[in-house]
Amino acid sequence: MDWIATKLVMENLDQRIDKFEYRMDRQEDGLGVLVEACARNVAIEFADDLAQEQGLEMVRVLSGAEIRTLARSKAARDIPANDLRNFGAADLIIEARDEEGETCFVVVEVSYTANGRDTKRAIRNAGFMSRFTGKRAYSVVAGLRRDDSIEHAIASGDVQWYQLAPEALEVR
Repeated sequence: MDWIATKLVMENLDQRIDKFEYRMDRQEDGLGVLVEACARNVAIEFADDLAQEQGLEMVRVLSGAEIRTLARSKAARDIPANDLRNFGAADLIIEARDEEGETCFVVVEVSYTANGRDTKRAIRNAGFMSRFTGKRAYSVVAGLRRDDSIEHAIASGDVQWYQLAPEALEVR
């Protein structure tokens, strides 16, 4: 094979590898969305257990519409629109009762691997929830794993950790 033919074969091979990498990246992105959705569904399924781990009794899970209504309240007027949009898309907010029977909320950000971004959102959204309702709100990150970067926030009590059970993600 001469060098021109070799060069054409190599260029063709490079193009095929590029296409393969592109497809793999798209599949990885798609799987990531599915894994995150599964983790969120598991957290919602175990919302009562999650509240109990915080020493609370679950009353109910707030609907997305209820959360977005809070984001449109008068108490939210000076909050940046992007923060309110993110709050409106919170993964899970649980209405609960503490030991004295007082209403409170558990604001949960869920991820397969909880990281600093999830932690910041949970803390911010719990602050918003307290502001909008006048009630205490606990911030929680839930996942199967957690980054080392959030250990300080957990140790300081800024956010609580809830470990999702790996077997809860299994198809039954």
